[in-house]
Amino acid sequence: MASGPSQRDYSAPCPGCGAPVHFASAQSSFAVCEFCRSTVVREGEVLKRVGSMAEVFEDYSPLQLGASGMVGRNGKPQPFTLVGWAQYKSDAGNWSEWMAALSDGEIAYLSEDNGSFTFSFAWAPPGWNVSEFNPREWRMGRELKAGDLSFTVTSVQNSQLLAAQGELTQLPALGKSFKLVELRNDKDQILSADFSGKAPVYTLGAPVKLEALQMQGLRDKAATKKEQGRHFNCPKCAAVVPVRFDTTKAMSCPSCGSLIDMSAGMGGELSYAEQRKKIKPQIPLGKNGRLDGLEWQVVGFQRRSGRELGEEDDDETFEWDEYLLYNQKAGFSFIVDSLDGWSTARVISGAAKLSKNGNTATYMKRKYSKESAYLATTLYAEGEFYWPVAKGQVTSNVDYVYGGKQASLALETANNESTWTHGQHVSAQTLAQSFGVDKLKDRSQVSPLSGSRFSIGSILFWLFVLLFTLPFLRACVSSPSCDPRTDPNCNYSRSSSGSYGGYTSGGSHK
Repeated sequence: MASGPSQRDYSAPCPGCGAPVHFASAQSSFAVCEFCRSTVVREGEVLKRVGSMAEVFEDYSPLQLGASGMVGRNGKPQPFTLVGWAQYKSDAGNWSEWMAALSDGEIAYLSEDNGSFTFSFAWAPPGWNVSEFNPREWRMGRELKAGDLSFTVTSVQNSQLLAAQGELTQLPALGKSFKLVELRNDKDQILSADFSGKAPVYTLGAPVKLEALQMQGLRDKAATKKEQGRHFNCPKCAAVVPVRFDTTKAMSCPSCGSLIDMSAGMGGELSYAEQRKKIKPQIPLGKNGRLDGLEWQVVGFQRRSGRELGEEDDDETFEWDEYLLYNQKAGFSFIVDSLDGWSTARVISGAAKLSKNGNTATYMKRKYSKESAYLATTLYAEGEFYWPVAKGQVTSNVDYVYGGKQASLALETANNESTWTHGQHVSAQTLAQSFGVDKLKDRSQVSPLSGSRFSIGSILFWLFVLLFTLPFLRACVSSPSCDPRTDPNCNYSRSSSGSYGGYTSGGSHK
């Protein structure tokens, strides 16, 4: 029978205040005193104070120290207890990591990021012998083998520790930057490489649902709902701006419409961008709707434009709208209104496997074909967002489609982080009924040109060309004696196919 964590307990007086500091796992080397917040390290049977920890940053998580649950380990359920907590930040945002002591004394990790959870275990990648971070080895998009598994580097971040509680296996210096690399694969596995210590620490995990962990001792729901009263004054018009989510990194002022950068937190300096052109979403913010058996609320809206890579003409652009949805248990998802019609989409935990030339992407045993590569720019945003959104923000995007565009994959890269999103086509009628709105306009069926990337400028240009050449075409067709070798007005020909000019719209995409 495996020994329970209680048989490995160790307590000693805090060198800062004398209060007892408790260790539940033999693998834990650090702890934060809950009374004086001293950071202590265990050296044999003695505790040594190595500094003090910052105040806990309230993140309104349902998790708390002492909560317990069950997780599958080597094909068997195994109990665990949350014994430590650390919060980190990077350019890509903030996240929390909980230390979970298993019944055999091993420490695992439950990571929490914007309502999504990942359970990970310490892992030694077969054949890897890395001592320090090398930017050439850990470059974005590189594919690495680890035994029978293959991973793609999807994030390389400068990270910092913000705060911590309880006991921890390792503890980076507070506020000191270190490299954190994430690699993902098409099996939804996440491999993390932490370079905060003398040697990298690897963990391998997969996404989990909180309900599947059979958690006990979670925070009272009332304790997690402290959003009331959380607000700040708009830096543009001074109106009160209420904040719903603690993870919010950008939001619009409900009074003047300015887009406010909150990546530094409500206590930090707030910058804003004026948005003079008000865009009315087809599905209003705050609307509730039921999709895939879950109740979702529209909390954000964004209009974006795209320009294909390699296109020099800035007029050749296309636009689409994105609606950010929120569900308390499932986190965030999206509704997309584009020239291809309406679709729903969710960020996937893993990464699709790209072919060597990048023309196909495989995910969940489906092969998607590359449709387009383009730069996307944010034109307008309204509501609340869990990632930094800025007017004029540019990302690099690649779209892949499957089954006549019934399903899609989108790869978006910004701030040295790549994110994969999986989407599925949905009818405008279904969405209108789900969210209780009037008939939604489906741009893919508005007109024969609605599925193309024709700009107004290019349409007018080709109409001018057609009108200019029409008299010559008529003269050529009506003259039976027309000889293109001798008649300058007779240099066009017809074919039975009816094609004209060789110009094509090339389809459409988000």
